[in-house]
Amino acid sequence: MKFQSLTLLAVAFLSASEAFVAPGRTNTRSSHAARALNMVKDGNKPLTELCEITKEACDAVAPMLNELYSQIKIGTGTSDTAAFKSDATFFTIADGIVQHMFIEYLFAGNKFHEIVGEEDDSVVNIMDTPYTVDDLVVPEEFEELVADTLEKVKALATRIDQNAYKEMTIFVDPIDGTREFATGKGDKVTILVGYNDAEGIPQAGIVYRPLTEPKYWASGAKSEGFKDGVLDVPDELNPKGLLITDGKVSPFIKSTIENSGMNMVPSLASGNRVLMLVEGKAGAYIRDTGGFAKWDTSGPQAVLEAHGGVMAKLPEFLKDKTMESYTHLKSDLNLDFCKRSVGLTLSNAKDKSMFIPGLDSIITDVHLVKEYSCVQGLVALAPTKMEAFYLNAIHSAMNNIKKEAPPTYT
Repeated sequence: MKFQSLTLLAVAFLSASEAFVAPGRTNTRSSHAARALNMVKDGNKPLTELCEITKEACDAVAPMLNELYSQIKIGTGTSDTAAFKSDATFFTIADGIVQHMFIEYLFAGNKFHEIVGEEDDSVVNIMDTPYTVDDLVVPEEFEELVADTLEKVKALATRIDQNAYKEMTIFVDPIDGTREFATGKGDKVTILVGYNDAEGIPQAGIVYRPLTEPKYWASGAKSEGFKDGVLDVPDELNPKGLLITDGKVSPFIKSTIENSGMNMVPSLASGNRVLMLVEGKAGAYIRDTGGFAKWDTSGPQAVLEAHGGVMAKLPEFLKDKTMESYTHLKSDLNLDFCKRSVGLTLSNAKDKSMFIPGLDSIITDVHLVKEYSCVQGLVALAPTKMEAFYLNAIHSAMNNIKKEAPPTYT
């Protein structure tokens, strides 16, 4: 269903969300965002244009992803086109190629301040055959499709303004849900692209499901009043739903759900969860434990906020309902690290040999944790949960149980 026909999902709550400023929150904008607003007044909407070009780039790579996905589904577990990452998530040829096309071609040419991708360590060759991603060889039958896709991406790159985005940092997750991609759960897979201002705050982005038919997606840039998408809206909305991960539900989350009267909604993959919030399949996504990174929050946060919701770090919300964003900038150190509050895990440890299973290790040294791990939890609320009444109810439910079941930040 085309998003323009579905705006009633959020319109009733939008005015409340724009007017409400949580206690303790500073309602300020970075210099880049302020300039963006001025450009909107002048009739120029650079972030909107960037979102539209990015959506076309997602459209361009989708056929290639679908072909690779069909092969991986056939060969799950033994396919030459899939391999395990060291932290037990799948790395695929598709993952590497899409990121390479976006970073080295679509966004190339010093048009942006910095670019951060999940697969930055990958070595990709799509110039000379046989094409390769690290030590994986792209099957010959895909070479023509890869070449044709690259030409489409190159053409889109020429439409990106050379000077409008010099202060912006991009975070890219070429395939969010690579485990789902490689195990036949393609409807949960998304492409995530987020555009962040000089302070690392998401200003525009897209969440795009490339393996569904039709392609479901949402994009937006709140400062320009832009939101668009094709949404998979359920017959019955679930504003009392709280999204839970496919892993173990922490005591804090379980108790919050019980205390708030919400219901558990199983979900997979970070980008997919945010689309579920926009689509009305749940009212909230809250987590204290980690296992996700800033390429999982950059684009999704921009999209959710453009559509009337919110995404923020959990500790500040717990304290006084402050909505404080993660900092999405290129860095060698974790810019959101907090001493004596973060537990070392296999997921967030820079050196995995430092993690000892069964031992609760609270980190005091920022050098031990990955620079882009999200280590302060997450609270994401759908547009239907943005009225002060719902914010207060969720905040109260968390604080009622946090002494008996405190959040575990990892």
